[in-house]
Amino acid sequence: MLTRPEGMACNRHMRIFLGLGIVGMVLVGGCATGLHSHSGNPSANTSAPTAASSFTATDRAWIEITTAMDEQLVPMLDLVDSHTGTAAVRDLGGKAGASTKSELLELRRLHDQAGLPAENPHKGMEMPGMVSPNQITHAGALREADFDDYFKKCLRDHLDQQERLALGEKSSGKEPQTVSLASRVLQEQGRLSGLVE
Repeated sequence: MLTRPEGMACNRHMRIFLGLGIVGMVLVGGCATGLHSHSGNPSANTSAPTAASSFTATDRAWIEITTAMDEQLVPMLDLVDSHTGTAAVRDLGGKAGASTKSELLELRRLHDQAGLPAENPHKGMEMPGMVSPNQITHAGALREADFDDYFKKCLRDHLDQQERLALGEKSSGKEPQTVSLASRVLQEQGRLSGLVE
C-alpha cells in the first residue's frame, strides 16, 4: 500500500501523464528523481560530482521509470517456462528476459553514476505498461493458451510504453550514455514487438 507521500507523487505523475502525454511526463520527471534528494540544500548541486551533474532531469526520470518498468516485468517473464505450452512463447519469453536483464544492468550502472536515491519513486506507480502485482497473480493462475494470450498482451503494453519513454529520452535527454541506451532500447523494442503476435 502506498504511503501518503508516495501516493501523492504517483497521482501527480499520472496527472502529468494524462495532461501532457508521456514525453511531457519525462521532461518534467525531475520532480520525482534524484533531484528531490537535494531539496532544501541549494548548494548541493554545486558540490555534486561532475559525472552526476551531466544527467538532466529528463535523463534521471527516464532511468528511474524504465528501471521500475523492467523490474516489474521480470516476475512475469519468470512465469513463462512453467506456464506456456508453446515453444514460440517460451522463445519469446527467453529473448525478452535476456533483453530486460541486460537493460537493467545498464540502467543500474547509470542510476549509480547519476547519484539517484536507492528508493525508486516510480516503483509500483500505476501507469500504462507497468506490470502490477495483480497482473502477476492473474498470470500465475493461467496455463497454456490462456497464459500465452495474457502474457503477450502484458508484454505488448510494456513494449509500447517503453517505446514512448525511450523516444522522449532520445529527443530530450542530454547525457550521452543515457541517450545511447534509449536508442538501443528502441531497437530492441522493435525486435521484440515483431515477435509478439
